[in-house]
Amino acid sequence: MTPSWKARTRPATSLDRPEARYGEFAPGRTTVLPAGYRYQRGALALPVDVVCEKDVALPLRDGTILYADVFRPAGEASVPAIVNWAPYGKGDTGFWHLGNAKMFPNRFGIPRSRVSGLQSWEGNDPAYWCLHGYAVVQVDARGAFDSQGDIEYLSSQEARDEHDAIEAIAALPWCSGRVGASGNSWLAMSQWRAAAERPAHLAAIAPWEGMNDLYRDTLARGGVPRAAFPAFIRDMMFGRGEVEDPVATLEDRPLVDDYWEDKIPDVSRIEVPAYVVASYTNQVHTAGTFRAWDRLSGPKWLRVHNTHEWPDYYEPRNVEDLRRFFDRYLKDVDNGWEATPPVRMAVLDPGHKDVVDRAEAHFPPARMTPVDFFLDARDHGLSAAPAAAESAASYVLADDRPQVDFVRRFDTDTEIAGVPLLTLWVSAEGHDDLDLYAYVEKLDAQGHQLWHQTVDLGLPAGRSWMPLLHRRGVRQVAAAFYGGPDGVLRVSRRGLAPDSPVERPELDLRQERKITPGDIVEVDIPLWPVAMRWHAGEQLRLRLSGRSLLPALLPNLTADPVQPGVRHTVHTGGRHPSRLRLPVLPA
Repeated sequence: MTPSWKARTRPATSLDRPEARYGEFAPGRTTVLPAGYRYQRGALALPVDVVCEKDVALPLRDGTILYADVFRPAGEASVPAIVNWAPYGKGDTGFWHLGNAKMFPNRFGIPRSRVSGLQSWEGNDPAYWCLHGYAVVQVDARGAFDSQGDIEYLSSQEARDEHDAIEAIAALPWCSGRVGASGNSWLAMSQWRAAAERPAHLAAIAPWEGMNDLYRDTLARGGVPRAAFPAFIRDMMFGRGEVEDPVATLEDRPLVDDYWEDKIPDVSRIEVPAYVVASYTNQVHTAGTFRAWDRLSGPKWLRVHNTHEWPDYYEPRNVEDLRRFFDRYLKDVDNGWEATPPVRMAVLDPGHKDVVDRAEAHFPPARMTPVDFFLDARDHGLSAAPAAAESAASYVLADDRPQVDFVRRFDTDTEIAGVPLLTLWVSAEGHDDLDLYAYVEKLDAQGHQLWHQTVDLGLPAGRSWMPLLHRRGVRQVAAAFYGGPDGVLRVSRRGLAPDSPVERPELDLRQERKITPGDIVEVDIPLWPVAMRWHAGEQLRLRLSGRSLLPALLPNLTADPVQPGVRHTVHTGGRHPSRLRLPVLPA
């Protein structure tokens, strides 16, 4: 660990635990897997002979040794390498078997026959990439399994490790000297860090939904501690030493400071070509992926899909698209990739058919216009002009449904694309702080909520299936359905960052200012990026609450504690022009 941060640590989860499901440590063992080989029953058969080198040593500048599994085409030809970096364990016996197989036995609609099972989950499948002349290198990060050292949790030390590992891979005798990086989630987050270190042999990256700010995106979004998912990830890290514990460290360092800043890579330093994939529906990665893409300084392409990160990553059409990108920058194939639109974006349309892969020059599109809709507590409406009369609406935290709604019916088709911003005047009774959760949702003409399905569950699109399925115990409901963009704020940590761009507002979260019960304060709550369409007659609902109204991100996670207090009040009109600013596109 980096001593100056004084981060808390804990023992990594033991390799002796049965759920580790980890094969023997076998440095130097090389096996040729013949064409037709199946790693597991029902899996995709290898289309070509594949050389598997187990636990290849990768030395780092401080003498630490990491270990990687290499899958490469048989033969003497030099090939480029694609790196998958994570602390979960090499191969499909890693993160997938450690928890997700139990929670999501249907693999989110990904047929077992689509992949070989040799891939790191959320990483490249060697069966496909070896067929097309690439090696796939699965690296166990520092401290993970048999890699030496202690496990870092998205730190600058991990970034330096990635730099050194990439250079060591480029020097392996079979490597052409060109290295790319790919993968989803942690495998994407690691790419921001690695590329910002500018390894000489890194030629291209393809981060597939990866946050880049642990504190703001996940652990304490809006300043509200949300420890369950980061703790789940921490506990899925197996090794022989210690693991950095940001969940415990948050108790010591509750505000953004140099420790948390150390976990934010400077993506503006990234110069290699980047193919970035994002979605609007991911409770972990959405904001960070868009933020990182926006700050990249090199050639970059963004594709925003309308499904879930896992089926999107393994969808054959998208795998082919990724290969065109890597063929261009790892093999110098003149295939016209540069003509790919800079942005290909989905527009969600719950209850109707989504727009997919619409070509744009930027996100949000330059023609976007911010439009304010003012809250009015008298009729719970959202109006084009602020009300002259002051009014207020409140909810009691002890109620079963502590929430208040404001609704706007659209007379014409309306499309938004960008980052909504909510500005409120609020007060609280019974406590010196309050947590606010905001949701923008789509209703049909009759007022029924319309849901976007990210995973095909065989249900009619758009209808209000989520509450029914949740009651019936369908455990993947949180990731399978999306109601609209949301935002959260602990009011004592209010205030936008000084350098926050107008079209992409960000909270500062570096200071705490408690409130006096009963006093009215102004707050800004950025929602996460979205593109969504309402048809004439359909309604937009802004729902405000004192607690999260979303189901747990994973079925086994516990809800985070609710801030104490008695009543929250939203003030509107007159001196308190509470408003929702939407990024509206011209008709």
